[in-house]
Amino acid sequence: MMVTMSVIVHDLSPDALRAMTQVDLARVTERPGSPIGEHAFGDCRFGVGSFVGCPHWERHNGGDELLFVLAGTSNLSILEDGDVHTQAVGAGSLVVVPQSHWHSNDAPDGVTMLYVTPRDGNEHSSTRPDRQA
Repeated sequence: MMVTMSVIVHDLSPDALRAMTQVDLARVTERPGSPIGEHAFGDCRFGVGSFVGCPHWERHNGGDELLFVLAGTSNLSILEDGDVHTQAVGAGSLVVVPQSHWHSNDAPDGVTMLYVTPRDGNEHSSTRPDRQA
């Protein structure tokens, strides 16, 4: 990270991305940190997620979430009206997940993505939310 006056610059070049350790989500007991740290951005926070596996389902009631895939591929599933819609998103894909929609990413071969997520109104579920008893 380079700081010039109050500007923060992070290296997200292909070489920097290859050097990031992807967290194996099957082996973690708490939410992994961002390789670049988390930063405030308006009413949101942003960082980089670099992981292998499938995180919990989540939704953001405070606003839309922005995902920009930097490397790898994820199968993004969004729950809408009782149906799950899944789409593969790879490097270069920019995704806007609509506010209040449950979603999850599955990256069996690994993915690194920049995220911009609302700070407030977030929920998480270890199981598909519409199938909870």
